[in-house]
Amino acid sequence: MNTLLCCLIFLVSFSVCGQSEIVIKKNDKKLVGYWKGAEFDDETLIQTKYWTINREENGNYFIVFTSFIDCKIKVWNERGTWWTDNDKYYQLNSRTHILTVINYSFSNVNEVFFSEKPSDAKVENNDVYYFEGLIDY
Repeated sequence: MNTLLCCLIFLVSFSVCGQSEIVIKKNDKKLVGYWKGAEFDDETLIQTKYWTINREENGNYFIVFTSFIDCKIKVWNERGTWWTDNDKYYQLNSRTHILTVINYSFSNVNEVFFSEKPSDAKVENNDVYYFEGLIDY
């Protein structure tokens, strides 16, 4: 009887521990749709890389990047899954399995600001930040 009771307690505790590791992925519905963004050279303020991204409601994304450096044009794409939690944006590349985590906040309905730092922190020279604008169709 003691053995049966110990096994039952072990199974229940194992089941409860396993459930705590489940991550529920939420999607901020305001990020769904087609967006465009760009990175700029720090000195010349010329676009060096720009992209369009399609974020789907089901958590999938697809990005087409274009860069223009030293008169050379490069185009590539990426796909994966995305989700949000506590004003953080998560993007998991399906090919490289690299997870990007970055803060985000909306400047207005059609523009979102992404930054390594929370939105109330001062942006400094070497910080990673960019805006994306919603593409209206």
